[in-house]
Amino acid sequence: MRTSRWWRAGGLLLAGTLAVAGTTISGSVRAEAPADLSAVETATTVRVGPFLLPPAPMGEAHVNRPIPSIPKPCEDCFITAIEPRFVTADGQRADMSKGLMLHHVVIAEPGATDVTCGRNGVGALGRRLFAAGDERTPIRLPDGFGFQVQPGPWAGIIEMMNHSDTPQVVFFETVVHHVPASTPGMKSVTPVWLDAANCGTSEFAVPAGKSATPWTWKSTLTGRIVAAGGHVHAGGVGLTLDNVTTDQRICSSRAGYGTGAMEGMISRMSTCSWDSLGALRAGDELLLTSLYNAHEPMNDVMGIMLIGVHETDDVDGGTRAPEWMRRTPQTHVPGSDHHGGPGHGH
Repeated sequence: MRTSRWWRAGGLLLAGTLAVAGTTISGSVRAEAPADLSAVETATTVRVGPFLLPPAPMGEAHVNRPIPSIPKPCEDCFITAIEPRFVTADGQRADMSKGLMLHHVVIAEPGATDVTCGRNGVGALGRRLFAAGDERTPIRLPDGFGFQVQPGPWAGIIEMMNHSDTPQVVFFETVVHHVPASTPGMKSVTPVWLDAANCGTSEFAVPAGKSATPWTWKSTLTGRIVAAGGHVHAGGVGLTLDNVTTDQRICSSRAGYGTGAMEGMISRMSTCSWDSLGALRAGDELLLTSLYNAHEPMNDVMGIMLIGVHETDDVDGGTRAPEWMRRTPQTHVPGSDHHGGPGHGH
C-alpha cells in the first residue's frame, strides 16, 4: 500500500495529512527496486517553515536560523534517497529569478555523535546527516543500501538570502524516500562529513586563479564507500576524494553553472553512488581536495563532501564503479578567464 505524509516544523503545528491546500502528496515506488523487496518505498515530504525573509538592504539580506526540531519522515526505517527543495509559500521554486537563494541547510541527529567532529564545534549539533546548498543536489543510495534512522529527534540550521526589495515567505522541503527497517537485505550506511574547514564555519580562503585546497582525515571506520556528493561556492570547479593509503580515487564531484537568473552560480553538483566506490579501513587516510578557479581572491568559500560508508569487513565486495565517477573535474568557471565573473558569490 502506498502511503504519504506531509510534516511541518519551525513554529507551525505538526500535522499528518494526505493533502495540503488541495494537493495530495503521493508515495512512489522505485522502478529499479529489487523484485524481492517485501515493502514499497515511500516518499515523505518534510516541510520546514515558514521563514519570513525581510527585503534586502543594499541588495542583499541574510537570515541564519537554528531549527531546534525537524520532524523525521519515518521511524524504524532506512532512508534510500533525499531530494532537497526550496520553495515559496505557493509551492513554486524559490531561486534567483525571485531574488531568493538557499545558502545552506544542515540536518543533524542530536542523539548521535558526528564521525569526524565528535561533539566538538559544529559536532555539538550531533551527527550531520544531510546538507544542501542552492544547487539542491539530491542523493540516492545504491539499491539495497540506506541511512538507518536513529531514535530521537532531528535538528538543523538554515541560512537563506533575499536579494529582492520585497519581503518573501519561503519553506525548505525534503522529499525523503524510505523503506521499513524490516525490509530484507537492506544494508546500513553511516553518513560521514568531510570538510576543508571541518568542525567550524566550513569557510576558507582561496586566491585568484586556479587552486587546490587539501584536507585529510584518518578513517575510524572500516567498510565500503557507497555514496558521495560535494558542495563548493561560485568559482569552484569541484572536489575529488582519494584514499591516499591505497592510492585509490573514490569520487569526483563536479560543479555545473547555471544560465539566466542563475548565471555565474552553481546549479548542480555531480554525485557518486555505487555498491563500492572504494574500500576503506580504519587508519586509512582520505584526502579531500577542493578545486577552485576564482576570478578574484575570496575568503569565504566552502569545500564539503558528504559520503556514505557501509560498515563491513567485506571491504573488497561489490563491483567497480564507472570510471567517469573518478575523473578530475574540468568544469569551466564563468568569469575565471576575464574580470567580472560570478555576481552572487555563493
